[in-house]
Amino acid sequence: MTRPFAVAALLGALVAIGAPVAAQSPMPMPSYRVMDLSGARSVCEEKTGRVQAREAVFGTNGDRSTWLDLGRSIELCKFTAEDGSSIFVDTGTLASSGPTLASVAYLSQVPMPEYDPSKGNPATAYCAGLGASSAYGAGTGGGGWVDTADADVPVVAMCVFPDGSMIDEWGLAYHSDGTVRGADLAYEFVYAPTDGLPPIFGS
Repeated sequence: MTRPFAVAALLGALVAIGAPVAAQSPMPMPSYRVMDLSGARSVCEEKTGRVQAREAVFGTNGDRSTWLDLGRSIELCKFTAEDGSSIFVDTGTLASSGPTLASVAYLSQVPMPEYDPSKGNPATAYCAGLGASSAYGAGTGGGGWVDTADADVPVVAMCVFPDGSMIDEWGLAYHSDGTVRGADLAYEFVYAPTDGLPPIFGS
């Protein structure tokens, strides 16, 4: 007959060495509510956007011969207005039927604080204030997501949220006061809240 204290000791030892005690369901990870990236691309094209594959590059403030390809690419949807302004959003966020942090941030239109020159780029500071990160805005070397075939915006800085969703930081910052660049994404996102926005950004 197995003694209870012996079983408890054995379980404690297994936990201590990191051995699995019982099978557990993996914690669900956030994911875009789209079938696949090809479906997301189709949404971009149907909404008069243009799909772009962009590469992560560091050092774009310097001579092109010194640019460092960081070995990662993403797919963005670019919307361009008649006035030449543009806005970029990742295709997954655009096609998601549910909220992403990037879509909710855009729709919430959180007012931009008074500009503090000591914080550098105001769009980068605004992005950080929303709990997201601009990959390059604060760095003196510069960098961003590059498409050298795009003569208008070869390098774009994206505001990247913890769930991986992203939107270009200047388009997001301008929209905080209602200024639309490229297109009003409120009419482009598949996500269309009917009962108000999730209270993520005080919305």
